[in-house]
Amino acid sequence: MKIYLVGGAVRDKLMGILSKDRDYLVVGSTPEEMVRLGYKPIGKDFPVFLHPKSKEEYALARTEKKVGKGYHGFEFYTSADVSLEEDLSRRDITINAIAEDEEGNIYDPFNGVEDIKNKVIRHVSDAFSEDPLRVLRVARFASLDCEFKVQKETLALMKKMVESGELKTLSVERVVAEVTKGLEGKNPDIMIHYLCESGALNEIFPGLNLPSDSPSLIEQQSKNFVSLGLAIKNNSSSLATESKIIMLLIAPYFFKDSSNIKTIEEQGHLIKYLKLSGKNHKILKSLVDEEQNIEDFLLLSAEEKLDCLYRFDFYRRPNIIFEVLNIISVFRTTFHHLDVKHFKDIKVFLDLFYEEVTQLKSEVNLSNSGEDIKNLIYQERLSLLKKISS
Repeated sequence: MKIYLVGGAVRDKLMGILSKDRDYLVVGSTPEEMVRLGYKPIGKDFPVFLHPKSKEEYALARTEKKVGKGYHGFEFYTSADVSLEEDLSRRDITINAIAEDEEGNIYDPFNGVEDIKNKVIRHVSDAFSEDPLRVLRVARFASLDCEFKVQKETLALMKKMVESGELKTLSVERVVAEVTKGLEGKNPDIMIHYLCESGALNEIFPGLNLPSDSPSLIEQQSKNFVSLGLAIKNNSSSLATESKIIMLLIAPYFFKDSSNIKTIEEQGHLIKYLKLSGKNHKILKSLVDEEQNIEDFLLLSAEEKLDCLYRFDFYRRPNIIFEVLNIISVFRTTFHHLDVKHFKDIKVFLDLFYEEVTQLKSEVNLSNSGEDIKNLIYQERLSLLKKISS
């Protein structure tokens, strides 16, 4: 029985990246032996165990065979006679097919260390094409370093996988998880580049890329999405994680004249596909419905400002309008070259108003009707807005 550190932990260590997850591979053992040693079995499809003390995951060496469509269409074979190289050979790309033993010795049968040095993303074998999730993983791993390039043969294989339609078998949870990791990573623009280059973006978010027979329009749209990736990268700290997915969804609306773009209602299938929470659905819809009011907020009358804030449910959920403001400011400063100071001034105004409005002490006569009380509170907020606006 031998234990190896494998996958991302080894890759990240060689790249000088702090890795959160550590996965271990056990060669020459059996489920019975692992249980006898105190490991707790957790794997459903193949034997994975939790270490009795560290609770880290230890998987028995295995091989796999494609027997059906999609991410789950595999049969796994685990046995004490499965070798380290056989297990590594089933992995997606060479930089993920490296192992380190307990003495620190590196095992690299597919030259992943050299590919890290040369900044190359390369598939291990033709078995790569059996798992459609690997198209997204390659795009994400390419974004680990801005100098990484996907090998031509690997990119060609990714395109064939997209054309086969197998990406449609992926669950929305797996899609969103992979894309979110990339958007939260160091170089989301690179991930988006390869999603566009392989044709995967339109497959995983159906209808996102507006259909076109013009190669020049497709190329321009891809450039727009990559620019969006750069904008997300440059504004990452100010954007919530789910907002970055929302920005991908709404991107075509901001790339062109909004009169030529589908409304959010017409994109309902995408909203359902992403399984957005109520809050994020509200953010998405508000990006279109209130876009102009947000941009012109400081120019609105006090009454218009207040009505806009009511529509946002500002007094109970102020984070929604601030997130919408963040998203619009990123799009408008990136694609329409508006002054970022304009949006900062709006945020300062909203911060000030929220701070003061939460300190208002309404003198409510409980004998009044509910409508009278609402009007009283409205007038108090309106007076405060007029005061701050002057």
